[in-house]
Parts: sequence; structure tokens; C-alpha cells
Amino acid sequence: MGLFSGLEGSLERYIEGFFRDKFKGRVQPVEMAKRLAREMRDRKRISITRVYVPNEFTIYLHTEDYRAVSSITPYLIRELQDYLARKAEEKNFTLVAPPKVEIQEDATVPEGQMRIEGRFGEAIHIPGEEEPGPVGDGEEELENTLEYQPVKNTAPASAVPAGLKARLVVKAGPQAGKVFPLQPATMVIGRRDTCDVILTDNSVSRRHAQLEYRGGEFVITDLGSTNGVYINGVRVHTKVLVPGDTIKMGTTLCVFEVE
Repeated sequence: MGLFSGLEGSLERYIEGFFRDKFKGRVQPVEMAKRLAREMRDRKRISITRVYVPNEFTIYLHTEDYRAVSSITPYLIRELQDYLARKAEEKNFTLVAPPKVEIQEDATVPEGQMRIEGRFGEAIHIPGEEEPGPVGDGEEELENTLEYQPVKNTAPASAVPAGLKARLVVKAGPQAGKVFPLQPATMVIGRRDTCDVILTDNSVSRRHAQLEYRGGEFVITDLGSTNGVYINGVRVHTKVLVPGDTIKMGTTLCVFEVE
């Protein structure tokens, strides 16, 4: 479990006590986490259906404070990035790319204080990109090892011919064999029990992806999930589904079918 996987109750008090002793008189890492979360929240941008938040942050520390954490900087950065990913998911914020944190020295910052700058980085949508984002909330970092067998000659066909019913058929994962009928509406796929398509897979995010019905087509969109959405083995952000497409979310592998 990461040091910043939760900052509530007794766990928060334990973490604060640990770092208070280790970094007495200096900026404490747990305070960095709280300030980063506040910066992310304060700079949010509300769209029609989503709340976008910054994904890139720079923490500026006084020279002495920077030296106090310099020996653990790589580990600390990883923990902070992990914490931000978890916090964004918890608040249903949308990150355009995995969180990125930098810690820099700045002698103009008063000793014992910090300055944080948050910004929106370039959105990631690279065909073939398969590296999963930061792991969080009990989700495991996954390799793209499932086998895909997309049907041939489907590209020219319409996604969902008029009058036919669409469905997701689970081929691998905890719910193998389950069939999810799809409605001509917007549906959310995820682990949360309020989702329209509920996947009981710990490697699936609470709100993992969204299916939208647009003019006879089903369009799948990654909702900033931890482990991504893969169509026929390729990580995607948004894609129109065609019959026979394989959809991997966490360890769950589904096939998009029409009848």
C-alpha cells in the first residue's frame, strides 16, 4: 500500500506522525500530498459531462528542505503521483494523462514552506501505447498479455446496423461468460455499483469507461482509468466499436457483438 493511499482517520495521523519525526522542522511529504490535491481541485475545469483537473505539478522547496528529501525523491514522486491518481478517481475528476510530479529547488521559497504550480499537460492518445497509468486503490499493474482475435473484414461495416441489438460478452476475467445487453444510451462501465455495466474486477477502476450511442454507433471512451482501455490489443482513449472488437479493461476481456 502506498504511503498516500488514504489520508483519513488513524492512517492520516500515523503518516503525519511518521514524517513529523523524520522531517522535523522541514516540509513534510504528507503535506506535499495535501497541497497537491488542493492545487488539483482549485484548478479544475468543468465541462459539459466531465470535470478536468491538471495532471502536471511542480513543487518548489527551499534549498534546505529540498536536501532533506533529495535522497528519497524518486520514491516520493512515485507516491505523490499515485496519490493524485487515486484522489482524481475518488472525486470523479478526469485526468488528460497520468499525473506527473517534479520537485525542484528554489532558494526564494521561505524555509519550511513550498510553492506548487499545477498545469494541464498534453492529452495522451497514442495508438499502440500500452503502458498502464499509475496503480491505485487496490488495482494491480497489468501487462497486456491477453490474446485477441478480432473478426476479419469488419471495418467497412456499420458499427451497429439499425434494429439490431448490441451486447458485451465477457470472454475472460472474473465474470467470464456473463452477457451485458447494451442500451441505445450513455452507459458507464466500472467497478462501482452505480455503474450501468458493473465489472467485479479489482483491476477495473470505479468508473473505467463510458459507452455512448451516437447515430447508430457505440463509442467507448476511457474515463481516465488506471489500467486503460484496449481495443484489439491497442490502448485507446475514444473509439467507435464494430462487431467483433475485443475490449480489455483490467483483467476482463469482452467482445462487442450484435445480433
